[in-house]
Amino acid sequence: MVNDQNNGNKIKTAILLKDVFWSRMEAEKHIDNWLNVLAKEQQQARYLGLPLGCVPSVRSYPILKISRNDPNVFFPALIASKLQEWKHLMSSSQTERADKIVAGIVDTFPLYKSRRGRMHYNFWPTNPDIPFPNGKVLHRFDFFRLPDDIDDTALVYSALSSDKPTVLSLQQDIDEHFLRHYPKQPRMYAAWLGDKMPWVVDACAMINLLSLFQHHKLLPTAFTGTSEAYLKDIILTKSYIKTPYEVAPYYPDSAVIAYHLAKWLSGDREKLEHLIAVFVSDIEALLATEWNDFKAMLYAISLLKLGVRPLREIELYRLEGDSYPWFYGSMLSAVKPSWLQKMGRFRLFHIAHSCPPWNHTLWVEYTLLKKMIEKRNIIS
Repeated sequence: MVNDQNNGNKIKTAILLKDVFWSRMEAEKHIDNWLNVLAKEQQQARYLGLPLGCVPSVRSYPILKISRNDPNVFFPALIASKLQEWKHLMSSSQTERADKIVAGIVDTFPLYKSRRGRMHYNFWPTNPDIPFPNGKVLHRFDFFRLPDDIDDTALVYSALSSDKPTVLSLQQDIDEHFLRHYPKQPRMYAAWLGDKMPWVVDACAMINLLSLFQHHKLLPTAFTGTSEAYLKDIILTKSYIKTPYEVAPYYPDSAVIAYHLAKWLSGDREKLEHLIAVFVSDIEALLATEWNDFKAMLYAISLLKLGVRPLREIELYRLEGDSYPWFYGSMLSAVKPSWLQKMGRFRLFHIAHSCPPWNHTLWVEYTLLKKMIEKRNIIS
């Protein structure tokens, strides 16, 4: 009886080791493919009129079928941050390749530094300072020049793996900016860091900044407290599902907002446990009825980030997500009067921003998270 039990344990251990081994092998295969795609896309930048080291992306106005190669810092910084995040799963040779890609991206960051010498970053290059680069008409008008913003700033500092003192200085700088320029508004992080821009709150941009502070375990401030209260409210009221444009005018897509909310919730699971239960229940319901495979993948990633295995398998071969927009430039979100601002919800006023390398990165993230959950279930 004892020998049979020991033999059974040995067989179970052998199966476990085999599954873990193959899981690791499969993860490395996906990472290899991902790094190949990123390196190839990065090399294409020079032929597309983009800064050397940049990762190509496109802005488009679907109604008129207009598209332009867009030299923004957002997608490269986002991809570099994700490369840093997944390094623990990479082999030494993969780490070297990832570091090379990140170094190329980081070399472009000075082009986007605040034109006023502040700690902030801009969406488009500031030297030369041209709005809507590679455009035919809008680049001629200073009216369309963008101020610095919290979204790009947070992603750049994350991609740089900035140390805690640097991020603390950034937090103090941003808090002081909003106190100085928006004294009558709630103590909450708005999207823009300009001097004259309207106060526009976007939950996804806010989360990218809060996640940077969360990662370094910075002490709470009035701004982080009010911002987190806002995020809790949109989960409990389900407004990110009912009215996504009002919650995130630059990311007016419930699946994309859910992806960001999961990022924030996963950063402090113990503190946010009661919210996670509500969020998971809602996302499982959305995933069960979502017909768009790319959005379904985002809902699945949101669950996986929180350690929940989705009941629905995503058929990755059916994905046609290369051109799926990650965010929108809403032309009326930051204008006055308010009645005109509300019209910004209509796609007529949206410029879509998409990045095939980032969408491929999401596919890899889904695959790796799924494998990690499966591995955890085997071990337990």
